[in-house]
Amino acid sequence: MSASTKTAAFGITTLLTIAVIAAINFLVGGVGFGNFRLDLTEDGLYTLSPGTKNILSRINADEPVTIKFYATNDDRVMPNLLKPHARTIEDLLLEYEKQGSNNVVLEVIHPNPDTDEEDKAKEDEVRGMQVNQEGDNIYLGMTVQSLDRKEVLPFLSPDDATSLEYEVSRAIAKVIKPTKTIIGFMSAMQIGGNPMAMMQRQRGGEAWAVIQQLRADYEVREVPFSTDKIDKDITVLLVIHPADITETAEFAIDQYLLGGGNVVAFVDPQSLLAQAMSSQQNPMTGQPGTMINGSSDLSNLFKAWGINYKKDMVLADMNYRGQLQGRMMPTALQLPAKAINQESRFTTGLQAFTLMNAGTFGMDKKEGLDATTLASSSEASEMIDTAAAEKLRREPMTNFTASGKKLVLGVHIKGKFKSAFPNGRPNAPGVSKETGGAEQDATAPAAAATATTPPVSVTTAPVAAPAPAAAVPAVAPAPSVPTSPAPAAPAPAATTAAAPKKDDSLKESIDSERNVIVFSDADMLYDAFCLRQGDLGVGLVTNGGNLPMLLNTVEVLAGGGDLIQVRNRKSPIRPFSKLKEMREEVEEKYRPKLVSLEAERQKIAEQLSKARPQLDLKKGQLIIDQGTMNNIKEMEKNSVKIDREVRDIRKEVNKEVEFQKTLLKSLNVLGVPLLVGVVGLLLAMRRRSLTAAA
Repeated sequence: MSASTKTAAFGITTLLTIAVIAAINFLVGGVGFGNFRLDLTEDGLYTLSPGTKNILSRINADEPVTIKFYATNDDRVMPNLLKPHARTIEDLLLEYEKQGSNNVVLEVIHPNPDTDEEDKAKEDEVRGMQVNQEGDNIYLGMTVQSLDRKEVLPFLSPDDATSLEYEVSRAIAKVIKPTKTIIGFMSAMQIGGNPMAMMQRQRGGEAWAVIQQLRADYEVREVPFSTDKIDKDITVLLVIHPADITETAEFAIDQYLLGGGNVVAFVDPQSLLAQAMSSQQNPMTGQPGTMINGSSDLSNLFKAWGINYKKDMVLADMNYRGQLQGRMMPTALQLPAKAINQESRFTTGLQAFTLMNAGTFGMDKKEGLDATTLASSSEASEMIDTAAAEKLRREPMTNFTASGKKLVLGVHIKGKFKSAFPNGRPNAPGVSKETGGAEQDATAPAAAATATTPPVSVTTAPVAAPAPAAAVPAVAPAPSVPTSPAPAAPAPAATTAAAPKKDDSLKESIDSERNVIVFSDADMLYDAFCLRQGDLGVGLVTNGGNLPMLLNTVEVLAGGGDLIQVRNRKSPIRPFSKLKEMREEVEEKYRPKLVSLEAERQKIAEQLSKARPQLDLKKGQLIIDQGTMNNIKEMEKNSVKIDREVRDIRKEVNKEVEFQKTLLKSLNVLGVPLLVGVVGLLLAMRRRSLTAAA
């Protein structure tokens, strides 16, 4: 066969291969024939996760799941941006139908304007979005139903593309489960919503988004902050900013944990939300709201759990600093993926955390307990007091000394816990252990004792009950005791009150599978640090890993875990983490000089404020001597010089970063072709040498 014939055959083969690939692509992608897809992404972004497959495997054949997908397909009104997104959703739902065998039924409905299908979408509470002045709506939502249990996803925004599988899987998991798990929460702040404020249409009446999200999946029960007992049917207890918590409430948490519960706590050395809530007006009186301590702690429990925590110290981190009020601040932490434990089921796959004025934990080894760090600072961090942290909201940091070690921001403790109250139930405030407080007052009704000392009402009821009977002669132990007088009555009553109480409290957990999760920031759960406005303006979408982390934690501790594999799937859009690391390295090199210049500028500013001329009110003129004037001019000159030096350093930083960026781009653009060329050249040389040898 001649060379020209070989070339022609090769060309025809290439064209046929391209034609076959194009035909397969059309049949599979354009027509959807067979819905066959080959997922070649590194993280399997377009393949159903094992968690979803587990959920689908639990569907009862007698209670199949029906998914109705509503997607407008009228080209006249459907935006081009949403067309590929709608196709992606339909492809995903076809995967659900295929994986679910006969237990998942998919119905695709096209609710175009002024059609019966549009009426069906409205009946199913799928939300329309108006797209023109004529009032035409488009629809892109779905319902998931099994028997009488129904979940609605009213609008599937492209902003939530990474959480699409999670939303669908969660809806299926909810409709195939007849009962809801109970989640409890307690807080010094009004995080569960303020019904009175909502009635008055005041701001701040809504529950925090994390509570609303939990209510969508679980039965959520608020536990009074002054409680002395926590219901055993609560599977997971959230303790969020327990400011000024009483020992009685800590004891209740302790006994709940030992009795088989799981605790997720968020303490805070300086809660910005507590400060803001304290300044809000009472909608009924117009007076300032109840003051909430900005610092929170669980001192007794932490000691038993092996946690060292200083509630007056805040973490400052130069590498992970973020924005607050339009300024970069080292106490407004933006933790990247490398600062988050990717091996823990609670935090795996999460790419970022936002924390505000967080504290840190030190860990002591406790017998029977294992501690795992969930999130940590960088080595360029140090602890500052709350006064210095508050000052940073107005002024830049001028003095910083890195600790050189990573500090713990979140921790998971698991094992067999011992009670933080080995001596039993603590006394309520104002109740003496020796005298028994109000229990000795034979004339005080039991109800009054309960009202004045709520924390001990449960245990004192049996002791307080005999008090009214003390005046009844029949209780006398012997006939020789006089029956008339009230004088003899106090004796048995006093004896009863002084009798030692039976301690039936738990001293250790019932098993070695108890779990405690603790984070050193409570503000991280607030809406502003969990959500952001969607690009299409159709609502709020998840921002960062704060909200997913809490949902992960509750999901695992509530006995699930399948949804975590779905929720934590990586985004197809990858951040330029390498460029960020390069910038941090360059800034680290110049930071000491910048800090020194900033301190010098601050010193000059203080001197200038003292050297300013003063006004003589009688003469209406400025009083200043020539020496002071010369000093002012010199200081202003130095200040300008410092500004110029800072600007030059910033230029050098940007110059180095741009150079490294260009180098990285060049390697990406030219490196692979160059490598291929070198390999080809080596193969050609080897082939020539073999041919010459033959």
